[in-house]
Amino acid sequence: MIARGPSRGGAVVDSLVVLGTIALILTMLNESFWSRDYLVAGLVPVVFLLGLAWVTRRLQDGMWVYFLVALVAFAPLGAWAALRRPGPWILPTVDTMSRVLGETWLAPGIFVSTLPPVEASGTLMLLPYAIGFGTALPAAWLALGTRRPMAPVIPLVAGLAATIPVAVLIPDYYILRGAGLTVVLVTWAAARTRRVESLVGRRRVNLLGTVAAVLVVALVSGAVSFLVPDNDQTDRVRLRPTGGGNVASVAADTVVPPVTGRAELFRVTGVPLGARVRFAALDVYDGKAWVPGEESPGAGPAGTFQRLGPEITPVHSGPEVAVRVRIRPGYASDWLPMLGELTSLELDYTDGRTQLEDVRYNQATSSAVVLGGVDPRDDYTFTSVLTPDEFGSDDETMAPADDQRQPAGAFLDQFLEPFDRSGLEPLQRVLLMARYLRLNGSVRLTGTSSQDPVDLGLRLIGADRMVATPFQYSAVTALAASRLGVPARVVVGAEPGKRGIVGQGDVLSWVELQFADGTWRTLEPDRYTGVHPFAEDEVDDDRLGAAGWVDKELKAGNSEIKIPKGADIELAPDAVIEEQTDPWRVVGLGLAGLLGAALLALLLVPLGKVLRRARRRRTSSWSAPYVNGWQEVLDAARDRGTPVPDTWSRVTQATRLGIGLDLARQADAAVFAASPADAADGHEFWDTCMDLRRQLVREVDVRHRLWSYLNPASLLAGWARNRSRDDSVARQVGDEDGGARRQQPAGA
Repeated sequence: MIARGPSRGGAVVDSLVVLGTIALILTMLNESFWSRDYLVAGLVPVVFLLGLAWVTRRLQDGMWVYFLVALVAFAPLGAWAALRRPGPWILPTVDTMSRVLGETWLAPGIFVSTLPPVEASGTLMLLPYAIGFGTALPAAWLALGTRRPMAPVIPLVAGLAATIPVAVLIPDYYILRGAGLTVVLVTWAAARTRRVESLVGRRRVNLLGTVAAVLVVALVSGAVSFLVPDNDQTDRVRLRPTGGGNVASVAADTVVPPVTGRAELFRVTGVPLGARVRFAALDVYDGKAWVPGEESPGAGPAGTFQRLGPEITPVHSGPEVAVRVRIRPGYASDWLPMLGELTSLELDYTDGRTQLEDVRYNQATSSAVVLGGVDPRDDYTFTSVLTPDEFGSDDETMAPADDQRQPAGAFLDQFLEPFDRSGLEPLQRVLLMARYLRLNGSVRLTGTSSQDPVDLGLRLIGADRMVATPFQYSAVTALAASRLGVPARVVVGAEPGKRGIVGQGDVLSWVELQFADGTWRTLEPDRYTGVHPFAEDEVDDDRLGAAGWVDKELKAGNSEIKIPKGADIELAPDAVIEEQTDPWRVVGLGLAGLLGAALLALLLVPLGKVLRRARRRRTSSWSAPYVNGWQEVLDAARDRGTPVPDTWSRVTQATRLGIGLDLARQADAAVFAASPADAADGHEFWDTCMDLRRQLVREVDVRHRLWSYLNPASLLAGWARNRSRDDSVARQVGDEDGGARRQQPAGA
């Protein structure tokens, strides 16, 4: 026999809470979909399951009927709500229902493998449908078919946990959603608990306690989100994209378009003057060469090659441009020419040429690959955002992750010791090294561009006479920057010529560095490529070497910019020198002070109880040991979590507590006696009450026992009693004395 569910009114409230909570969970996908049609697919099964639970909850075998009907309805309901293919006579076909059952397992992988926002249609709609159905299946029955307070909360939290790995890394109002969901679930569980306790006549969770719990959850959530902000976009675990395969490695050989005998590669229109079009970013050094990585170092799953939707949300903001590209037969590559951070891509033809589903895009490197290669007849238009590309020597760079330091390039460290100065910032070290290459290196335009360790180390940056191709200079600069503490990569692309024509001679390479705001900015080739023409008969006797050259440069730099200590500096008469104060630091210190004051107040609670006990015992009234001694017992019960109403008689209170019934009767007899009791009897009653108080505390578990010493509930209750009466506790004792005196015979 199943437990009878809540009443009709309670079932309505529970249904609305389940529906609203799942809707709130599904909104975490709001930034992932192009439209909000996904909410329909996710909430239709919720409404269906709530209705089914409402109908079957009163049946003898309602639970089995509920789950059996729900599981049978999964496939046809998914065809209607998610795939939107009702079929003939509103009944989905067997093929459609088979597609629901088969593609539901594939939907999460396809979803995270597509750059958001994705189009709310097709297989991807099975993801919100599965989340809504899977969360509501147990939650609806546990909410409407049982009275267990916490049971329906568990599947709702599980639904939230299942949604987080597929949502974008930082959804809007992510923490606010979590705090709101926590408040709703805590309030709901408390309300269901009060509903159950009211049936047995032992309500232990009062409204004040529920409100206090909700306020504590809200305040702690707000304080934690403020004091410990989550600014790391790669810190949260997200489901890894699937379906990319070895896209980058397969296309690595065509990063530099092979020579085909045709001069023209493609034409572009809309590219700003001086901007470069990129083919691919080489972000991994594998020990032999720079290659495009399947997963960009430091970017996590977001740095993989993923499918494209109609629109793409860029990582950074900036001015948007529209570029049109016309591929020519001379361009034989797997890489689509790109510019900036892609926001949309539209291919002109649907007649067997490259299609959108053939394109994979890496948002971390702004590189696009076509599976099977770019068709020489492709024409396409894309829009993109141009990020800042200039920087100064004092700009802050991104701290590199372990894989961004390119471990395979550790052989270069011995040659970088002269530049790795502790007094310089990482970017300053890189710029110093680049200047050394430019001023001391020679460039050749023929021969191979090997990137083996011996060619980049001993024969290039470690040589007294540096001679290399422009691509080798890019390779060694990016590798040296990575080892010096600045994330770097090599980019291959082209600079369009007149009328937007790109030929084989326009292909070049450059280095990009990552800055603290996450953007990648160009280190221009003319800042690190050797300026000396290659000459066979050059004499090396006058070269200082890297260490000597660095010392000379730093001394020259110091003599130009150093200001002697104590030098006189003239300021305007009205000049004011102020130290800038961070407002967030002030707010943080204020909150820390408030939290410290609250903790101190909590630690002072035991001292307050000791002082209150001493004051109660020292009261001069003859009835004080009886009134105040019994009040100490009631306060101990309240602090341990089992309060009894103050308006009840002492006997009723003792009956509810299940202890001290004789003491309650003795107190009533003494207080309302015809004559005052003996003082020794009062002291003995007080000591007995103290023993009873300690016994009440020992009966509960260790956690409640420790909390009873710090719980300010009895202090707050006493304060409330004093506010509600005109007289103090001493006046109350006097009134009881007066009541006893009025019962005495005249002249007593």
